[in-house]
Amino acid sequence: MTEKVDQDAVLRARNILLGSGRPSPLQEVDACRVLAKVSPATYLPRLSRALRDLGCGMELRGKPQVQLALYDEAAEAAYAMDEADPMRAETLLSALDCRQRALLELGRRPEALAVREEMAALSRRALDADPDAPVRRWLDHWARALAEEGRHREAAELHEESVRIGRPHGPQGGGFAWSLLEWMAAAEAAGLRETAVAAARELVAIERQHRAERDLPPELLLFALVRLAELLDGYGEFDPASAAYDEAAELLAGLAAGTSRADQGSYLYTYWAVLFGLSGMGDEVFAPGRPVPCFGAEPMRWTIDVRAAYFGEVPALREAFDASADPVARVRLHRRLRVRATLDAEHRCGYRYLELVGDLFDEGVLLARHLYELDPAAGSAPLARALLDRASASITDQRFTDAHADFREALALRAAQR
Repeated sequence: MTEKVDQDAVLRARNILLGSGRPSPLQEVDACRVLAKVSPATYLPRLSRALRDLGCGMELRGKPQVQLALYDEAAEAAYAMDEADPMRAETLLSALDCRQRALLELGRRPEALAVREEMAALSRRALDADPDAPVRRWLDHWARALAEEGRHREAAELHEESVRIGRPHGPQGGGFAWSLLEWMAAAEAAGLRETAVAAARELVAIERQHRAERDLPPELLLFALVRLAELLDGYGEFDPASAAYDEAAELLAGLAAGTSRADQGSYLYTYWAVLFGLSGMGDEVFAPGRPVPCFGAEPMRWTIDVRAAYFGEVPALREAFDASADPVARVRLHRRLRVRATLDAEHRCGYRYLELVGDLFDEGVLLARHLYELDPAAGSAPLARALLDRASASITDQRFTDAHADFREALALRAAQR
């Protein structure tokens, strides 16, 4: 840079960063601003990071306009880095990620989505230069925004691209399973039947591989099998669906008998909740043109406005349910209420979610059973669905005997419908 810099300011800045005491976030930003003018290769990345850290600090929570200004400067610092610098792509993407979050908090959704699209383009360029660059997640980031905008086919194609990049690296500690799950969800929403089933089958295969290689408990594989079975059932492929349900039932029987080790990891709850939410995707009704949740992703990965709107409608759903006298409508409304309230509770409370919504699963079974008693033809499928819901929730709570009983009754009802 050709800008003339006060050498005393440079000396003070070096002393702040190299001194024995840890500088405050603001001191670090001020020092890096000075030093980036004389040693850009060294200090531009640090300046960008320091600006992000300052913006994310507790002192600025709830001040998105101030945060946005810092993130804009962080992005400018990253843009100014040498394009040959291997740190440039990740530094810039991290700054832009902060920027799009601040824009969303300010209600400037179109601008935020434009930033996400730019991030996807930057990721592709980085991957073209280095196929192992750790930027694949930003493709999924843009795909989620596309799904929220109802552009499901584009989202599915982007998730498929992400899966293709991640596939050679294997399960990746569960990270690849999430990519498959999101691809499956986007393909289902787009009406891409064969793609959705292929993704679901690959998810089952990955969970089976992961379990075998790491001697893991069976719950994740069980949940993936149930989702595959639900998908196949919905497409009228009843025999393959039965095979998936039977394998899931066998795993659950082992848990109920105590012959299989149970999973107590927190990952389990989120994984199940996302699959549970995905099972309710087809029941939802949204106003035309409104952004919708990207089912298949954790709610924490939805944009803040979509998440707030989706969960904010739970009280209205409860009111509509309470006001309805039609047994069929009550069962349908309660399922929507059950799914939304459960996703909200798991998002906020993690493993303690059943303390908030456990009664909803019992209520769902009672309502569906009442409908079944009134009209077996109309109530059989809803009762099977409610029993499967409660069984899966019970599995996360390690009540395997109860879960097994519900699961067997649900499968018996399903068999009777065929």
